[in-house]
Amino acid sequence: MLKCGCACKDRRAQNKSRRKVAKTIRQLKADDPTLTEICLDEERIRDRDVSRIARALRHNTHLRELHISENFISSAGAHDLASAVSVHPALQEVWLSINSVGDGGANSFARAMRNHPTLTWLNLGENGIGADGAIYLSAALRHNSKLENLWLNGNQILDEGINAIAGALQQNLSSALTAMSLNEAGITDVGAAHLARYLQMEGSRLQVLGLYGNSVSNEGATAIAMALGGSNKSLSELYLSKNRIGSPGATAFALSLQTNSTLTKLCLSNNKIGDSGAEALAEALGNNKTLLELNLSRNGITPKGARPLGRALMQNRTLVSLGMSGNTILDDGAFSIAPGLGLSSVDELRISEAGVTAEGAVAITKNLTENGKRLSLLDMKGNKIEDEEVLKEVSAHNIPQHEKDSGQGGTSSAAGRPRPSWRSSSRAGEISEGSQIPNREGGELGS
Repeated sequence: MLKCGCACKDRRAQNKSRRKVAKTIRQLKADDPTLTEICLDEERIRDRDVSRIARALRHNTHLRELHISENFISSAGAHDLASAVSVHPALQEVWLSINSVGDGGANSFARAMRNHPTLTWLNLGENGIGADGAIYLSAALRHNSKLENLWLNGNQILDEGINAIAGALQQNLSSALTAMSLNEAGITDVGAAHLARYLQMEGSRLQVLGLYGNSVSNEGATAIAMALGGSNKSLSELYLSKNRIGSPGATAFALSLQTNSTLTKLCLSNNKIGDSGAEALAEALGNNKTLLELNLSRNGITPKGARPLGRALMQNRTLVSLGMSGNTILDDGAFSIAPGLGLSSVDELRISEAGVTAEGAVAITKNLTENGKRLSLLDMKGNKIEDEEVLKEVSAHNIPQHEKDSGQGGTSSAAGRPRPSWRSSSRAGEISEGSQIPNREGGELGS
């Protein structure tokens, strides 16, 4: 008997997608009031399908969210869709990432969003958009007063594009933009300086800024840090992982943390801050009462850098999450962190692939036990812990999910602490260090 091969399975998948698109079009044309969100991600949609969807969208008045990412949409399809979006009276979110709309598609959506009355979220990530596309979007940003979230991650908009966007935001005091993802966008220190000038403006409302996977070094990091330590009173989450930041950049952020009262999340993983950078940040933690999450994973930190961080934990009563994975802190580093961990507010500790043996793990779990504390997350995977009993003990100090859900895991001193209010742990995948959706890198909402 012949078995159905890949071609047959592919046809079935195509037919299933066609049926789903056809049903969606019927609902749009009927203006079904219950249809407020459409998800057509990964449905093999091409420009001809988008044109049909766009025509149907013109008959609709109830849709709030349109998700059509990971398809085969080019600038032509984007033009048709943007034209329909521009006249829709209620649409709030458009997710069009991982297509091929290019600069032409960016221009079409720039025109659509310029004076749109309801659009608050536009995701054009990974679409082959360059500096020209960013310039088109910047022209709309000079006038738009509704858009709150703009994701351009994975597009090589470069410093030229960033200059245009930052300049537009500086000119538009009515801008409502609160979150912007510029991960893997070809940005250098020049682009970082443009963004820093916008952050220094009194009218800046930006709360979340994703700059993962760019080429920002100490100069750009220092410019941003100075803005945070100066007049900026809005930014709460900053993602700078996988850049080229060393100890001087980390020291600049440490200085800003001495006075900043709004930043709750700082991700610096996959840089080269080293022990001196870790020491500077540790000193800042002794005084800072705002930062909730600090990620220093994979930064060349050794036991020498872990020691001041351990001392900081004994003083700080605000930090909820600390990432130290991929640093060779060894058992000596674990010994340094352990005493402060039980007394601190830390509820999530990531210390995987750090060269820790059973001895270091025991020091951590023993201190937690003595202080009657468990953590929402104690990640020690990929270390040199071979003793099964010790591994069980580590696992036992993680609060089970069912207890978290029921609110019974209250042994952690961090229970009930406020977390960043922006949707960072779910729909901010691409802003969170350009991760796997929802989190890349095992998460920058992660390790």
